[in-house]
Amino acid sequence: MLLPTADEMAEIDREAVRSGAICERSLIENAGREVARLTQARFPRGPVVVLAGSGHNGADGLVAGRTLAAAGRPVRLVSCGSRVPEPDVLAGWDLPVVSAPDGFDRALAGAEVILDGILGTGLVSEPRGTQAEAIAACLRASAPVVAVDGPSGVNFTTGEVHGDALNAAMTVTFGWPKSGLLRWPARARCGDLLCAEIGFPSTSPPSGAALAPARVITTSWAASILGERSPTAHKGRAGYLAIVAGRRGMAGAALLAARAALRAGAGVVQVISDPSNRMIIQALVPEAVFVNCRDSGAARAACERSRAVVVGPGLGRDDTARELLEAAMSCCVGSALIDADGLNLLAERAQPFQRPTRGLLLTPHPGEMARLCGLSISEVQAGREDAAIALARQMAASVLLKGAPSIVASPRRRLRVTPLASPAFAAGGTGDVLSGVCGAYLAAGLRPADAATAALAVTGVAVTGVDAPVGLSSADIPDLIPAARRSVERADPGGWPGVRLALPAA
Repeated sequence: MLLPTADEMAEIDREAVRSGAICERSLIENAGREVARLTQARFPRGPVVVLAGSGHNGADGLVAGRTLAAAGRPVRLVSCGSRVPEPDVLAGWDLPVVSAPDGFDRALAGAEVILDGILGTGLVSEPRGTQAEAIAACLRASAPVVAVDGPSGVNFTTGEVHGDALNAAMTVTFGWPKSGLLRWPARARCGDLLCAEIGFPSTSPPSGAALAPARVITTSWAASILGERSPTAHKGRAGYLAIVAGRRGMAGAALLAARAALRAGAGVVQVISDPSNRMIIQALVPEAVFVNCRDSGAARAACERSRAVVVGPGLGRDDTARELLEAAMSCCVGSALIDADGLNLLAERAQPFQRPTRGLLLTPHPGEMARLCGLSISEVQAGREDAAIALARQMAASVLLKGAPSIVASPRRRLRVTPLASPAFAAGGTGDVLSGVCGAYLAAGLRPADAATAALAVTGVAVTGVDAPVGLSSADIPDLIPAARRSVERADPGGWPGVRLALPAA
């Protein structure tokens, strides 16, 4: 699914109309009817107030109000702009669009739901004048807000919040989610985010598709990547994975990665770790094969017989860790994943490693990313996509940059963005779990970008499905993975007919 910026979405819109695939009036009518349908399903009773700005969002809101009025809802249409947008959408209807001479607080009095069509994709600065007054009144009102395409006051491209942006209970966006709606802090203002079909071509217009290199990671996409495991599969086909992790006193990182890999379906997991960690690893992960990291011959043999190697969790940054990283990368015959301390060692290395046969995946958090790119953390966060693409090209690797949202970048400048985020990820060890899941999928034969995509979907579903994510331990997550994969394989978009994507409030 495309993840366009505001400008890219405008170009897709124009191209659809220019090509004759659909006319502009039909897009407005379809958008308004979808807003009305989804509003009626979520908030089925009581008076509705539509706040309509001068742009297309305002016109969409007017159609939504007209449609709800036809269904018997009391509807009041209130202008928030310098003009009434597309007034002919109300032709033949006794639905006047009124101003708010006595203030928007009075205009909103008695509303059971407010439709926000004040501002749209073009916002780049703080709302002013009448629009700012309308937003302030909405924030004071007790009625829930349904945002038309996106909450007024947020930037649809960057995710910034300009001034006092609306807090929507539900956002109905059209065609494809805009990139800013999946970024914080804008994502927190969207409430439940529904992406509705309104008649764009089933395949995006060529010029529009070329403009938008980013894609949303959906459950259906992840399911198609994972596929079904054959009833005749065996551990060799499921994949051998070597995990080089855990210096003395850091057995937990190796444990988490190994348990996650096994729960994600790895056939055989070999843990190459400090000998002091043997007892706890073999006691808590009896399925794993323990390999003494000080036995260089055994460690190399384990890497050579593995389809994938994960290097870095809890490894440390001393000479022993550096030698283990060098050895693992030199004898890797399949795919490699570098995480945690492995990334810090990589940042100190003068030259990147030779690309493994089946590719390299780097999984930094913003701090590790900053060290790899020679940037500050704030610079990374301000340009996450650019930083990820630059590192991917520099290292000839796929890059999974963790955060909200997490993104996957490839050397070909392609981006994949997960729409899922959870406070459960704000705990030590979750990165080790993610590395283990990615490693399992690499061992199963997936390419690095696909392994990262599937792992983000499965772990995201695992933790967002928990009723009380705060306090969830990293050690709890591996046991959630099998059910999460099954949920992904069902690829349920949320149970809304005609909705491309349905995300719960962040």
